[in-house]
Amino acid sequence: MNKSTFNTASAIALAAAALAGPAVAQQATAVEEVIVTAQRSSQNLQQVPLAVTGYSGAFLERSKIEDFNDLRTRTPSLTFEQFAPGQPRYTIRGIGGGGGVAVFVDDVYMGQPSMSSVEFVDLERVEVLRGPQGTLFGRNATGGAIAFFTEKPGSDYRVKAKATVGNYDLKSVSALISGPVSDVLSAKISVIAREHSGYAFNETTGRDIEDETLAAARAALRFRPNDDWDIQLNIDGSTRRGTAPWWDLMIEAPKSAGKSNPEPRRGRNHTDDGYADIDNAGVSLNANWDSPIGTFTSITAFRNTQSHNRANTTGLLVAPLSDVANRRVNFHTLFIQQADQKAEQFSQELRLAADLGDRFKWIGGLYYYQDDGVANRLTDYRFYGFGPTPVDGRYAYASTNETKAFAAFMSGTFALTEQLKLQAGIRWSHDEKDHTTVASGKNFSGFRDGGVSVPGYSAASSADWSAWTPTASINYQVTPDVFVYGTISRGFKSGGFSDGDSEKQSILRPFNPEFVWNYETGARTEWFDRRLRVNATAFYMDYTDLQVSVFTQLAPNLPAVLVSGNAGKAKIKGFELEWNAVPIEGLNLYGNYTRTESEISALISGANNLAGKKIPRAPENKFFMGASLARDFGGMTATGRVDYTYQSDYFSSINNVPSERVLAQENWDAGLTMGPAGGAWSVEVWGKNLANELHVVSISDILGDAFANYAPPRTYGVTLSYRH
Repeated sequence: MNKSTFNTASAIALAAAALAGPAVAQQATAVEEVIVTAQRSSQNLQQVPLAVTGYSGAFLERSKIEDFNDLRTRTPSLTFEQFAPGQPRYTIRGIGGGGGVAVFVDDVYMGQPSMSSVEFVDLERVEVLRGPQGTLFGRNATGGAIAFFTEKPGSDYRVKAKATVGNYDLKSVSALISGPVSDVLSAKISVIAREHSGYAFNETTGRDIEDETLAAARAALRFRPNDDWDIQLNIDGSTRRGTAPWWDLMIEAPKSAGKSNPEPRRGRNHTDDGYADIDNAGVSLNANWDSPIGTFTSITAFRNTQSHNRANTTGLLVAPLSDVANRRVNFHTLFIQQADQKAEQFSQELRLAADLGDRFKWIGGLYYYQDDGVANRLTDYRFYGFGPTPVDGRYAYASTNETKAFAAFMSGTFALTEQLKLQAGIRWSHDEKDHTTVASGKNFSGFRDGGVSVPGYSAASSADWSAWTPTASINYQVTPDVFVYGTISRGFKSGGFSDGDSEKQSILRPFNPEFVWNYETGARTEWFDRRLRVNATAFYMDYTDLQVSVFTQLAPNLPAVLVSGNAGKAKIKGFELEWNAVPIEGLNLYGNYTRTESEISALISGANNLAGKKIPRAPENKFFMGASLARDFGGMTATGRVDYTYQSDYFSSINNVPSERVLAQENWDAGLTMGPAGGAWSVEVWGKNLANELHVVSISDILGDAFANYAPPRTYGVTLSYRH
């Protein structure tokens, strides 16, 4: 993206401030009420019989939650890794990867990982649903779902504008303008422009890497001709440009010819700094009609995404090293990986929600989804030390994939008494996939067809799967402030094909669907006139054919390759505790704790029996706590905030090798906001990762060397806000 795009978006954002007027600030005297739609209807979070954490837009702003990395530190059981921008991996209770956690924006499923790069600009709320969502959400949500809801235009004029400067040359501006156009039509536009320099430095090129330049916009038109109709057209687009992630040789193998950099974010690397570019665009039409028989909902959406990534994923020096003791010259292993992907998707959902008398409520619907994607993955490699000459070359996998999915679902709630309710639902899902992969070039492990060496191959295959996923629960409103429930639910994640494997028959053979039974009980409680909220959930999850990616050694003394497959059986159990308290006016204490225990009970990967291993990316302990205090003085309001996160160690892959252990992490964030009491302007001084901890995002083992990339270092800045 060129500078003119960034400057144009910046000008739009800053101009919005001219339309703003006064705002009123109030200090909290009770915990905030959160309304969610986790069951496809508006409900108080405290009366929803499933594990869900909801964040209001106001809390997101106060807590400086601006991306998925911020969100995962504050959310029970949620972890987030990113191999490269546009290639995120979300896990909930250890389950994710390849779509196991579904991401929605305004009820539209984001079918590709690069589509889920959501900008936290004009959000009304975020809901994180934990556990399988096999009835009302479907679409592979075995681990859970993350749902973003943007602010809707209405009959009131609203303006928000922000400008931020910070270290690493951070400059960011954002704005929202919303209001009525006529008596029946309202509109909204929100924009953001952001750029920062790199968090790492490549001494070979003399340039920063991991920089970013981004611009995004979202617009909406809302038509409400009468009380029965509510129709909204949404349009959004974003563009991101930046260099590749920095990969550091964090752990050296005993016989490694490599040499790690003295500083983890600085050193000699490849002469190519790589790139990480993403373009997203989409349009959706959300319509609601309150008819005499119930509320009809139609959600029609089309989305397009393109992502281009190129990086040296071993992050290693390519100039020779002099090994005087052995009188030879050593070189580092080299992996340059490039991925170019394009995808288009169309989805249509139809729902009807109705009340049948005073005791029975139900919702039913139909869903269709189609995704067409093209991916080209190219790898350049060079290995030394395996013979008299280096092993080097280039190979590529070009793949196409078409997915068609159909579903029908129904769920009902019956009130046995005013306090006691039964709920049951079921979903039928059917997926069809056509897949083609063409392998070419010089693969270091060679290409094979049925074990016979071939120069390359073209493999085309198709498959389909169907599944029934029921759910049943019982809930009881013990008192107006105490709600308990128990739930049994089943989740389904469609089967699929590997995009790249040196063996042709592995491409032709699809991996199986993934299934899970989830047993869950929970309590939602409030105390002392809503000054204290405590929610607790206990869960046990029984997985069959858990889909995993396993590094498999296909050739002696050469790096393992990633192969997709099914993991037999796995068990996951634990509990989640969340609290929020306002002991005195203006003081808010909040936090959560998660305990997760997991075990593979049956998995054979090649010649390895992985039974007894732990599920990857599932820390046993995760703890978050925060406090904010607001005080008025001299006509001003000051609000201070401190947040702390602890996460115990976990393995990055299912092999559980020591070099892929992500060590325990701690994080401190803080902020101080000041502005005129009841005024429109405020200024915040903030900091993230204040202790400048080295937080691993992703780590991979190659021949005993462990390569890692990291979350941002210490960042800090000043944000000027204007709200009407």
